[in-house]
Amino acid sequence: MFLIPSWALGAAVILIAIQVGRAISGRYPRYRRGGPEQSDTDVAELRQSLDAMQTRVSELEERVDFAERLLAKQRDSDRLGA
Repeated sequence: MFLIPSWALGAAVILIAIQVGRAISGRYPRYRRGGPEQSDTDVAELRQSLDAMQTRVSELEERVDFAERLLAKQRDSDRLGA
């Protein structure tokens, strides 16, 4: 139905899945399990990274909502015979 929301949400999910997959697979040495305990700076970096991702996801959600409203408005005007 809605082309823009589908690909926007799909892109966001794919980007997040890639980052989580890299972290779990150990491609980032600082995220590996079984290594030395993480310092406060490492934890602070992880929190900043998480905050940045959450911000990006919320911005994408806002864009999807905006696109849905525009599409709904356009469809309503087409039905009413502007």
